[in-house]
Amino acid sequence: MKSLFPSHFASDQNRISNLWAECIFVFDTNVLTGIYKYSDETRDALYQVIESLGERLWVPYQVMLEYLDNRAKIVHDQSKLYTSAISKLEEFKAELEIPTRHPFVSKDIYEDFCRSTEMVLDDLKGRRDLHEGRITDDDVKARLAELLEGKVGPKYSVEKLNALVIEGDIRYSQKIPPGFEDRDKHKGSILTKEINKRYGDLVFWNQILDKSKESSTSVILVTGERKEDWWSICGGKTIGPLPELMDEFLETTGKDFYIYSTHSFLKLANEHLHQHTSPAAVEEVRDSFINEKQLSILERDLSSPEDDTNEVAVDNSASRKYDVSYYQREELLIATSITQMDLVIQNLRDKLSEAELVSSPSVVTIYKERLGYSLRRRKSLRMKQRYYARRTSQMLNDDLI
Repeated sequence: MKSLFPSHFASDQNRISNLWAECIFVFDTNVLTGIYKYSDETRDALYQVIESLGERLWVPYQVMLEYLDNRAKIVHDQSKLYTSAISKLEEFKAELEIPTRHPFVSKDIYEDFCRSTEMVLDDLKGRRDLHEGRITDDDVKARLAELLEGKVGPKYSVEKLNALVIEGDIRYSQKIPPGFEDRDKHKGSILTKEINKRYGDLVFWNQILDKSKESSTSVILVTGERKEDWWSICGGKTIGPLPELMDEFLETTGKDFYIYSTHSFLKLANEHLHQHTSPAAVEEVRDSFINEKQLSILERDLSSPEDDTNEVAVDNSASRKYDVSYYQREELLIATSITQMDLVIQNLRDKLSEAELVSSPSVVTIYKERLGYSLRRRKSLRMKQRYYARRTSQMLNDDLI
């Protein structure tokens, strides 16, 4: 039976051990861009593992193209997080500077607070400046250039890319992985660059297949991807790589294929490759993966034609664009999302409390930023929930008149 359905028994320990012993490792774009989001300690740990892979590491051309294309935006977004944290801390400090207004703070405690606050602000400003400087003088890009020299695959010709676009239309219409989750990306655009982005995962996949055939080697893909055109997901739980991907890989190359998230890869590399990545670094990468996954689900659930800004002066004809069942359904979905967000927030608070005891200031800062973002998202969810409740009430009342 295993020989007939190998992809459904892919987690067999003997098979996994053999795969780790002889495969090449391929890194996805999000693994490289994720480096900008980690603390210094975790970033250095990932560098060390990348370097240790030596000739067993290979990166498709599409990955480097996407990394270089997205790098500046990632850097800018990170610097904005620091700017936001600085602004909020300065605002809070200003609230306590007026001695005649509540809340009152004793002089000694306030002076200690000011000294600590200035130290945190100096650190935040330094890290913000570091990220801003990376837009033009990027130490991460320079380090990756060293680590990946001679390990990046060749570029596809224009003819090959055009052929993959045609193939992609067929595959995506049949939901054949990978990439069909991107079928609406830049939909309607006639720009070649944007069309190619829509089929970026398919290009990436074909370059991995080509490398495996050329080198006659199995592949482990390391990715921060969370979409269902890469993973088999049931009841919100990730079971493993999609069997369809492993089947296609085996049929095309005659070799094995498997996928790991970045944190799972780092943890297993300690076991299979004799690495020494700390549990704290693995946990930081894992938390980043889980929280971004949960937040992306919430973002997807909130993508609806209605917006809070349209709440005022909506006439009855416009309100009938969706019937009452639509607003009732959306209200229930958002209630579920709020429950999920509460779990995210509690998890972040627990991690922040732990980090404040044992981790570096940079790790603490990261958790504070994530917690702040999650609290803002929960507030947005509650606003939408109240809006849908009011629309439901209004439409039910209209029906009674």
